[in-house]
Amino acid sequence: MIGDASSSSYYQDSSTSRAPIYRLPYEILLEIFSTELQDRYSGDRLFQRRLPRRSLTLGKKLDPILLGQVCKQWRDTTLSSPLLWSSLSVLCNLKPQTAELLAIWLERSGEQPLTINFIESLCDLKTDDEWFNPPLNPVTDKVMSLLTAHAHRWKTIDFEFSLQISPLLANMSAKSFKILESAKLRSRRATNVRFDGLPPLVKVWDAFHGSPSFHSADYEMEYVNHKLRDIPWSRLTSVDLTISMEDLFEVLPLCENLVELHYTDPLARYAARALPQKNGLPKPLSHVVLPALRRLSMVSTLSPDEAFQNLTLPLLHSVQFRQNNVWIAQPDPFSFTNFLTRSGCQLKKYSYEALGNPVGEEILCEILASPSMSYLVELSVEGATEKFAEMMTKGSTILPELETLTLVRCSMMPGELGQMVSSLRRGHEQFLFFNAEYWNRHEADRKIFTQLRDEGMVIKD
Repeated sequence: MIGDASSSSYYQDSSTSRAPIYRLPYEILLEIFSTELQDRYSGDRLFQRRLPRRSLTLGKKLDPILLGQVCKQWRDTTLSSPLLWSSLSVLCNLKPQTAELLAIWLERSGEQPLTINFIESLCDLKTDDEWFNPPLNPVTDKVMSLLTAHAHRWKTIDFEFSLQISPLLANMSAKSFKILESAKLRSRRATNVRFDGLPPLVKVWDAFHGSPSFHSADYEMEYVNHKLRDIPWSRLTSVDLTISMEDLFEVLPLCENLVELHYTDPLARYAARALPQKNGLPKPLSHVVLPALRRLSMVSTLSPDEAFQNLTLPLLHSVQFRQNNVWIAQPDPFSFTNFLTRSGCQLKKYSYEALGNPVGEEILCEILASPSMSYLVELSVEGATEKFAEMMTKGSTILPELETLTLVRCSMMPGELGQMVSSLRRGHEQFLFFNAEYWNRHEADRKIFTQLRDEGMVIKD
């Protein structure tokens, strides 16, 4: 039977039974398991969220089934704890075992609210004809039948279909979703297939919006473009949008309860020829105040200056910004720093990725030197060079509250990165955490990092 600890009897000698792990109360052991079956999403340093790491694939690391195979006590704990089975990550491929294991998982989750990640596989495409006319996955209906039977327990869902939305999902009514709070829906992964799924997409979102608890959404661009004025914006506390800046500022005044905004410029995701064309010049943006917004993420190809010039966010806490081809549409750093000053906020977290050094790095240095960034506690930068290191070692007047620094794909001479971190540590007493990803790993830097670790710093390289 799936989840059996062993076919042989379980033995436990007297020395093992006295081990501290066997004296832990059930509640503490359950808390340890629940924490261990979670993982931080490492792709986004600012908006860290805890995502389920547990999987429906047998043999997956940190699976509750594997925890139950350690010993009889752990098995009894996992089987009697529906919470451990309430987060599902379903890769719907051609294996019929997926549906079989899903049925077991759902049964063991009891009546717990469900967090579901569902990705439909494109199957094993082997011929050119299959690439342009992909076949339907025969397992999808079985999996969706099991999932929709528990729709009254859906709390957070992330569904990604290969070709089209499952009819089983499209035909559900708003009354089916009792506690749904958050939904992300992608109607097709096969972008070479013509999009003709707007009617079922509208039906599904209408049903999701019918949940009395619904407040967080990640919408497809096609849906937002057609239903811009029909979305219940005032209910949303978190939203992920890919629309034009003009459309964004049309709906933002309706988002008075918004706490988290993820915005992507369509030109940063799609070729211009693939986007709908609008007649005439874009309208000038009107000023918007969002009194509750705390987290802002922007991905853009165009300059964000006009957006920052027309926003006031008094409670803003963190910003993640990425601009492609910054040398083509170079932003004015003062547009951002003036926006912070006008908002009167105390920005604590900032992530910057402007593809196009040295222009992007020069803009970053001007932003970080501004007094409006003096409250910053956590900074993440991609593509830093010696110029960034020189600016950061000017003394404690630069980012005086900095505690955590993450550098991704930095490029510096041997020893320069280590010297920068060492200088920051001397000038900032609270600076204790440094993380370097995809860097040159010079031996001179690593020796300095070893010394700093001995002095109490936490360094991941």
